[in-house]
This record gives sequence, C-alpha cells and structure tokens, in this order.
Amino acid sequence: MNTIAQEKQIKKVLVVVAGAAGEIGTEYIKRNIIEEHQTIAVLRNTGIDIKSDNLESIICHLDDAQDITKKFRHVDLSRYSHIIYLHTIGVDKFNPRNYPNVVKMETIDPDVYDTNVNSFKYLLRYLVSRVKNLNEAGGTTQLKVVALTGTSDKYAPFVIEDFCEAKFIIREYMRSYISRFPEWFSSLCINVTSTITKSAIAVRPFASTKYWLTPAEVVEKSYESFISFPGGYQELDLMKYSPDYIEGYYEDEKMLYEKWSAETGITG
Repeated sequence: MNTIAQEKQIKKVLVVVAGAAGEIGTEYIKRNIIEEHQTIAVLRNTGIDIKSDNLESIICHLDDAQDITKKFRHVDLSRYSHIIYLHTIGVDKFNPRNYPNVVKMETIDPDVYDTNVNSFKYLLRYLVSRVKNLNEAGGTTQLKVVALTGTSDKYAPFVIEDFCEAKFIIREYMRSYISRFPEWFSSLCINVTSTITKSAIAVRPFASTKYWLTPAEVVEKSYESFISFPGGYQELDLMKYSPDYIEGYYEDEKMLYEKWSAETGITG
C-alpha cells in the first residue's frame, strides 16, 4: 500500500445514522456525503431518496438486539479508524400531570422510553462490543457516540419530564462507556431548542416556529464538533434567540402549562 492510500485508510470515517429518515438525520447524511465520509442510514421500514456510492441503507429494528446483529454482521468495521454513531430519534409528549395539582412522575412514559432509550442502547452495545474486540486484537479504532438532546433537559420541566429523564439515561450510558474505555470511546450531546421537524410539529401543531431551529441549521452549527474526536464527554448547546423568552420560564409551572396546552391543543 502506498503512502497516500495508507493516509486515506488511517483517516477513514464511518458514520452510522439512527433515525436517517427524519429531517435532521437526512441533513447529516447529506453533509457526510459532501465530506465523502462513508455513511450507513439506519431505517425502520423505509428507504431515503439519496443516492451515493458512500451511502448504504440498513433496515432494522433498533429495539431488537438480534435484528441489529443480523443486519450489521456484514459491515467490516476494521476498515475504519474512526466510527461515529449518531442517534437522532426520540419523541416527547406533553404530560400535564393533573395540573395545577401536579403529581409526581412515577415512571417514564413507555413510548417516550422506547423511542429514546431503547432505540439508542442496543446499537450502542453492539458497536461497543465490536470495536472492543477490534482493539483487543491490536486495533486502534475510535468510537464516538453523538445524541440529539435538549437545551431544556437541565431544567427537566414537568410538562416533558419523561423526555428529559430519557435523555439523562442516554447521557449516563455515554459516561459509563467513557469510564470503561477512555482510550477509544467518546461522546457528544447536541442540545437543541425546538426544531422544525414533522414529528415536533405533530406534537405541537399550534406553536409558532418563527424562532425554532431548522434541521439544516442544526447540522451547520454542530458539524465541526460532530466530526471531531477530542475525546471524553462533550455537550454543545444550539439555540435561536427569541425575544419572547421569559427568564425563569422552565421553572414556572403556570407558564409551562399555558404555553404547552396552547401549542398542543391538549388540556388536562
């Protein structure tokens, strides 16, 4: 192998995108193709309308460990020096919790847990296991896990506390693997404010999206952090300033309830 070929091999990047059919996942795929990074689009039951020699689609159920093993078995991870697992999946739900007499959250909503945590953890475990085996055999593969999370998670507002708790579980998975494999495992949480996607608008059909991020803005503002490998655990906050924001909003149950009930059309 000549020197140029060796350099290309050393710098070869694989990006695995979970939630590739969503608007944000699709935007990352488009950018990866421009950058000529090999990309795997992970989809549940449909393809995406993007054609590239650097793109492969894998249809599988991310909440099924056996299906992941079966569908990814042919992927030769030893070809890549750097692997990025991007997770863009996860719905939230407005849960008024008997407002104004707010009751405690006894458990996470099953749909929220399934779409956020279950869709994340099985592919994570699979990739970690395979990279671990490669590195124990003398390899030096770097694995980075990137998740779309929320800027409001740190406040865990009661109306979407299920969603925030699910994202905290994802963060703990990341930190756990970093503590076990600090030499080759790293992670990034991209904390976003409300973003204009079909799923977000379906949850909040009456919301004004004037100050929401677009999927293209999310990718543009995060890509440098996304593609780099500084090591350890990182968080990146992305937001669009809104003159309508009121300080203390996330801790004010009345404001939260009134805003979310108006935007979702749900009261309770």
